[in-house]
Amino acid sequence: MYLITNSRRAYTIPMAVTNEDFIIAVEKSRAYLLRHLQGLTLEQLDWKPYRECKNVIETIQHLIVDDRTALESMKTMSEPDYDDCVVDETDYDRLLEMLDQSHRELIQYLRERFADQPLDALGCSWGAVMPSPLAISHLSAEDYFHAGQISFIRLATDPAWDYYGAIYGISE
Repeated sequence: MYLITNSRRAYTIPMAVTNEDFIIAVEKSRAYLLRHLQGLTLEQLDWKPYRECKNVIETIQHLIVDDRTALESMKTMSEPDYDDCVVDETDYDRLLEMLDQSHRELIQYLRERFADQPLDALGCSWGAVMPSPLAISHLSAEDYFHAGQISFIRLATDPAWDYYGAIYGISE
């Protein structure tokens, strides 16, 4: 066991990392993204800095497509068919339900597929075949990237938003 500490927490890391550890990291990246959505106003849901950017509603639609296509890619070990996964829903509450469902289905499949598999088992992340830890951890990139977009929208529309308080539970 490894003990890692920082100013706020101590972590115990098992010496033998498993695919489950990477799956847990994907769950944590989605929880991180969801914290950015808490307390958004109707104005913030629809606001975008430029025409070419996604607003929050479009970002959530995109994340549902990401989950669905990641699942398809893992199942088929090939490039997914993005056109089959388009999301037209625009109701925020319904989109959040769909996002939760798509992520739960992805996580469930990852657990079924990679349970007790060695770290050199192959996975497929949006068409790229690679060892399971890389394929699984690659899924977190979308959550972190889009959390940044949502954070930008929040700060651009409400400069008083306390990012550190809202996301990490600490105020400066």
